[in-house]
Amino acid sequence: MSIIHDENNTSELNKTPENTEIQAQEQTENQEENLLENSLMEVSKKLEEEIKSLKELILREKAENQNLRKRHEKELEDNHKYAISNFARDLIEVQENMHRAIDNIPQNEIEASPALKALLEGVELTKNSLASIFEKYGIIRIYPLEQQFDHNFHQAIVQVPDAQKPEGTIVQVIQAGYIIKDRLLRPALVAVAKSSS
Repeated sequence: MSIIHDENNTSELNKTPENTEIQAQEQTENQEENLLENSLMEVSKKLEEEIKSLKELILREKAENQNLRKRHEKELEDNHKYAISNFARDLIEVQENMHRAIDNIPQNEIEASPALKALLEGVELTKNSLASIFEKYGIIRIYPLEQQFDHNFHQAIVQVPDAQKPEGTIVQVIQAGYIIKDRLLRPALVAVAKSSS
């Protein structure tokens, strides 16, 4: 007796209750695997996004810390550089008084009076000594007579009509200015030429 397999018979065999149950179980397992895979992919995607977000946060924090450190270093440097600013402002008046004293000694009486000559020499020595100390600490006197007006270092008190000078030329220094390193301690008070028209 020969057994003829026909497709209908095979498919009928596959539809037995046992096979149907196995197929349903396999299908359920496949669905569960797909769900698990999808779930794992979602979790993985969320974790990757969170890692990216945390990396960005760390980079921002690192940059902020570097900026903070640089700002702190700059403040320390400025404090060190300009610590004597207030003291220097007080000494500026002493220096200016020395200049005024020298300017107010009558030149024609110096040779006739040895006491006046000795006084002048003493004042000049004191002024020069103070100037060398100022120079040592980066304090520079600004006396801009005949220079062009610069609002960064000069303060115009008055404008004077003067056809002989170009407009903006400083024709009189009322009060000398001072800088320490690259910072203005006090602006020079000046009179500036303006066109007479």
